[in-house]
Amino acid sequence: MEEMTKEEMQRFLIKEAQRGSTEIEAYRNLMEILGIEFPNGEKEKAE
Repeated sequence: MEEMTKEEMQRFLIKEAQRGSTEIEAYRNLMEILGIEFPNGEKEKAE
């Protein structure tokens, strides 16, 4: 997993906003870079 500092994450989100990404798109892109996923309630129930 790639590590980012708080400042690097903030710069990434600022660049995403400048590109015209929505807040959700920007967070999803950041999560992808960091290799993390938001828990899906349906998946957890099935396990």
